[in-house]
Amino acid sequence: MKENILAAYSTSKSYPELVQKLMEIGIRSYTVDTATGTILYRMDNGEHVLHHGEAQRNITPSFSESGTVAAIRNNQQGKSTYPQFMDAIAEAGIYFYEATLNGENKRVTYIGKDGAYEERIPI
Repeated sequence: MKENILAAYSTSKSYPELVQKLMEIGIRSYTVDTATGTILYRMDNGEHVLHHGEAQRNITPSFSESGTVAAIRNNQQGKSTYPQFMDAIAEAGIYFYEATLNGENKRVTYIGKDGAYEERIPI
């Protein structure tokens, strides 16, 4: 399964395309730890895959919705790489984010110590 996940990332040109490929291989949700980059993927069959990250980011203690939205938009517009995006959401006070790929309301929820921001995935 790890190889399928890596292939989905390496062949996707956009986040919606990545989401589609992850859903096709049975991923129903995943959680990303901002500080380390560790990702826990959950599959339709109840199994999970853990990808250990190697980052060492400090998270700003206060949540900033405007900083979170700016980081997301910059990444969506190709103005930042994924590591730069992760640094920016850490600066915005995001401790982790959860991508929900199953059901009608596909979304990403960014969660900080004292706030959260949710955005639908355009599929």
